[in-house]
Amino acid sequence: MPDITQNPHEATPLDYGLDHFLPARQPLVDNFNISHGEASQEWDAQQEVQAQEVHRAREQQQQQDEEQARAQIEDQEAALQEERKKNHTKFLPFADMQISTSTPVLPSSLALCKLRKGEYCELYFFTNKGLADAHACSRSLDDEALAITQDDQGLHSFIPVVAARVKHSVIEDRDLTWAQLDEATHRMLQAMKENGWDQKRLEAHLSFWMALGAHEWRHDSEDTAKRALIVYQATAWKRWHDMLGTPHSFNLKYVNEALLNKIRMELMHKAHNWAVKQANEVAAYGSMATQP
Repeated sequence: MPDITQNPHEATPLDYGLDHFLPARQPLVDNFNISHGEASQEWDAQQEVQAQEVHRAREQQQQQDEEQARAQIEDQEAALQEERKKNHTKFLPFADMQISTSTPVLPSSLALCKLRKGEYCELYFFTNKGLADAHACSRSLDDEALAITQDDQGLHSFIPVVAARVKHSVIEDRDLTWAQLDEATHRMLQAMKENGWDQKRLEAHLSFWMALGAHEWRHDSEDTAKRALIVYQATAWKRWHDMLGTPHSFNLKYVNEALLNKIRMELMHKAHNWAVKQANEVAAYGSMATQP
């Protein structure tokens, strides 16, 4: 064993930071810098990938949350629409004003439905009798009860009993009296306005009824002349609705005197035939009464 002259525990560690060790130290430093740079780049790339994944996850979660919230709102709106449909009375609007001193009389729901759709609606619904019938039916029948009905083409369908009861009591426009026309026309115009009919249509109807009311036949001593005006208004108004959107459409405010005269002649012909028939029946009855 060799003789150790100096205690190694007391030896001073070498200072590799001295310039003396620079040649030996430089490769280590270079290797560290290279490996450190590569590791830093990998770390940064990894952090960027993780950040992108976190961002995508947040976007997906946000999209899912938005879709879930939108679906929830749609479900709530659908449920509300269904509730409005089943129990529509709960959602009917009311005016911010005090109760009227007089009791209002409203037309039937069938008439209002027709006007909301812009369809032809008989004036009867706005006469005193029509309003009274609608009021009586709405108080005595269940609005949700249904009845079967048949249209002009023979097709059957179900309608509310209230509408069916009122429908059977309707007086055709051609069979109204002038007093009933006077009762109904201004109410009809007001209902049209309240149900969104445009001003041009309102003005045409107003001119139409005013022109007939001011016509010289309105106070004619001959009943067929006054009746011809009523039949004309029924004919023209129904045809106006039927011809909407076709090349045969027209403006109600222009009174067709030729058509009016034609209607009067037809009424006079029917009245003459009826009078002849009645006379023949009376004559035949008298002849039978004088026979032994």
